Amino acid sequence: MLASSFLQRTPLLPSSRSPLLRGGEQSRLLLSPACFPPKQRSRAAGRVVRPPVSAAILTERFVRVETEERPVRFKVRAAVTVRRKKKEDLRDVVANQLDAFSDRMGRNVVLELVSTEIDPRTRKPKASNSAALRGWFEKKKAKAEERMVYTAEFTVDSSFGEPGAITVLNRHQREFFLESIVVEGFACGPVHFPCNSWVQPTRIHPHKRFFFSNKVPPPYLPSQTPPGLRELRQQELKELRGDGKGERMLTDRIYDYDTYNDLGNPDKGIDFVRPTLGGEQMPYPRRLRTGRPPSSADKQIESRVEDPLPMYVPRDERFEEGKQAMLTAGAQKAVLHNLVPLLVASFSPDSHDFKAFHEVDNLFKEGLRLKQTLQDQVFHKIPLVSMIEESTEGQLRYDTPHIIKMEANKLFMLDFHDVYLPFLDRINAQDGRKAYGTRTIFLLTESGTLKPIAIELSLPPVRPGDARAKRVLTPPTDATSNWLWQLAKAHVGSNDAGVHQLVNHW
Repeated sequence: MLASSFLQRTPLLPSSRSPLLRGGEQSRLLLSPACFPPKQRSRAAGRVVRPPVSAAILTERFVRVETEERPVRFKVRAAVTVRRKKKEDLRDVVANQLDAFSDRMGRNVVLELVSTEIDPRTRKPKASNSAALRGWFEKKKAKAEERMVYTAEFTVDSSFGEPGAITVLNRHQREFFLESIVVEGFACGPVHFPCNSWVQPTRIHPHKRFFFSNKVPPPYLPSQTPPGLRELRQQELKELRGDGKGERMLTDRIYDYDTYNDLGNPDKGIDFVRPTLGGEQMPYPRRLRTGRPPSSADKQIESRVEDPLPMYVPRDERFEEGKQAMLTAGAQKAVLHNLVPLLVASFSPDSHDFKAFHEVDNLFKEGLRLKQTLQDQVFHKIPLVSMIEESTEGQLRYDTPHIIKMEANKLFMLDFHDVYLPFLDRINAQDGRKAYGTRTIFLLTESGTLKPIAIELSLPPVRPGDARAKRVLTPPTDATSNWLWQLAKAHVGSNDAGVHQLVNHW
């Protein structure tokens, strides 16, 4: 008992790493007869002495500490690609310089790696140290339209596991477009984080942004999400869904939805009132929620945004500079393409409108007489026409369709009959509206194009039990059937656009 008490309380017992104890010296010290009283020492001389229980516990603890391995710490490197704007005005240039100097003073971009595993001690995802982005100040004079690559260095240990996410905190004054991040130095090889997103500064978005790796399976299903990423996935989903409150800013990236209650503008008068589309009974179509204040005339109608104020679109969904420039150039080209011929036709004495329907019919029967100087030019530029020579004048005439010989495996059908038929009564009940259920048969031509050869227009029965009203139209042979054919094709195009937008996209 004395030995046991002494071993438990004495602070002078050397540790297992002490150079004073080598090999079996520690066990010999614990079993020394000097530790026993005289009476018990004589009894122990004639038998095998068993070590005290406390001594065995201490010995096992020392051995376990010696054999326990410490995690090895090592460094990994990240290459961060940031894309600059293609066109920068004076305000952008000044803001970039201010961000570069603030980065030098410590207000920089901070990154942090997050493991796919959970730390057993904290019950939270394992994370690396915070690392600042390097090179922002040195590359402050970079030209526009360049992709800049910055670096960051993290310190992790061997028990970190595989990185599954990376956090980004922008402490600059301006947003920047983060294209991708590649982390190298792990045993699993380079880890790629595709970002392609605008990262807002902390003065606008004070929280960290999360970006996930593209490891298989992408994206993670709820049952396949690693434990270390589940909490981050939930936070990211919560930010994207929003809370349904407040007015959306142009820097937000929230995808919550609302009814179409901004189609009209009742503040301008009764003629500008439009019904609300969507709701609980018919949830589609729906639009992105903007949270704008209601109109003055009707509190159920949201106020409109008029030009030149921009409409809210999530920041990452807005057209990039190249696409926006292409769209603007196309619009300008279309205006000039139609404006110039319109001006020429307005002032030209040779320009005349069709005065009667028979003049349109003459294009197919008698043709259009042209001057000799325009014959070759028109004949080569206008397709599907034929020209008959008559002395110094030519006659321009559109070709009539030939009889088509049917072949196997060359017919296709575009069926918008069943999808539209239940809604036709409600559509046609509105003033100035007319719609049909359509079926179109196409022929696959030798050039690989589909040519419509028959269109069926159908209406629902007037009374239950009556037959449906329907009519089949084919390519025209005269002026009257030509206009009917054009109207039938217009109904097919309208139905196709409706199904594409309201069914396929919704």
